[in-house]
Amino acid sequence: MLTKPPGIEDIFPDRIVKWNRLVNAARYVFGLYNYREIIIPVMEYTELFTRGLGNESDIVTKEMFTFEDRGNRSLTLRPEGTASVVRAYIENGEYNRLSSAKFFYTGPMFRAERPQRGRLRQFNQFGAEFFGSSNPYYDFEIIAMGDTITKSAGIPSYTLKLNSIGCPECRKGYIADIHEYYTARKERLCEDCRRRLEKNALRLLDCKNESCVALKKDAPLLGQHLCEECREHHAAVKGHCDAAGIAYEDDPYLVRGLDYYTKTTFEFVSSSLGGQNAFAGGGRYDELVARFGGSPTPAVGFAAGIERMLLLVPDAETDVPGVDYYVLHSGGTTLAPALRLTASLRSMGCSVVIDPDAGGFKSQMKKANREKAGHALIIGEEEAASNTVTVKDMTQGTQTAAGYDAFLSSIRADREKRNG
Repeated sequence: MLTKPPGIEDIFPDRIVKWNRLVNAARYVFGLYNYREIIIPVMEYTELFTRGLGNESDIVTKEMFTFEDRGNRSLTLRPEGTASVVRAYIENGEYNRLSSAKFFYTGPMFRAERPQRGRLRQFNQFGAEFFGSSNPYYDFEIIAMGDTITKSAGIPSYTLKLNSIGCPECRKGYIADIHEYYTARKERLCEDCRRRLEKNALRLLDCKNESCVALKKDAPLLGQHLCEECREHHAAVKGHCDAAGIAYEDDPYLVRGLDYYTKTTFEFVSSSLGGQNAFAGGGRYDELVARFGGSPTPAVGFAAGIERMLLLVPDAETDVPGVDYYVLHSGGTTLAPALRLTASLRSMGCSVVIDPDAGGFKSQMKKANREKAGHALIIGEEEAASNTVTVKDMTQGTQTAAGYDAFLSSIRADREKRNG
């Protein structure tokens, strides 16, 4: 028997209902803020991610699916969405010439991780990116969208963690302090963090290894090194959240796992997810557009893991909706009018199921129940001869006869009324 690779899931209809509710809630919220959808490639040149995410990030060093094409060019399945959106923004001048641009995206991402609950090798995200202003309002706007989507999804309990990692200038002194602090405790660091200590000391704060997490609680605080501009920016973001009634928790060690962040970083976390407790996060990345060769452009964004969020959505929301009609027939000469009826109803926007092999009415009625049909429409020999249809309300159990054309006219009138 053929099987799928580890860390990859099949998504069946019962989960799709829940899935679509979450994604549609996100689309609705993005629309409220005038973010427009962009579809980005599933694969990019590897350099895009090594330059954008940082050569010392865990994603680049351990987790990317990278391969060579027939032209010996290195390609990578996208491990996250921001780098691709930034590349697209720069490459398509129609958008980067605007004073500002707002995008959202949905789709699969790929990371070669050890599969576990809430952590897959192929997983799905939605996210949003804003380009064109360093005003802290837009940091708040991105956070507010994430908060509204989380509430709309019905996730009962979560925490928004918020921090500022400052700009490259005010981080210099902090990185020196971090390096000194961890150097004195080097023997207690995991193997990865010993390497990070020399390459990118800020990454030490993002390690999930228990011994490294224990060391973090006494590490120097970045907030003491923030320049006046970064301090004011962070205060303004928190002020906007306070004014909008968005609860947050200060986390002075929240740096996120990517090298492109500046100033604001944030995460939405839930204790229900265990060790991998973040289901959404993001921040500001004012230098990334220039790093990719574009004109210096401030930007901010976030992404959310769909599978992780679905783990937090109550199971009561997973009912699969039924079809509007199930058409029953007795085969032979009744199949043609049954197919005509099916086609007419579908042309009016009704969902309809029909089994061309017929079988007995009893077995067809069982199928109608299994499909959760609102109504069963019966065309037997008698109905075909008299140009009628028997309509059974599957909820009430009542059954009536109606003229074929009159029944279709009533459905059409009802649909037009419902659609305004």
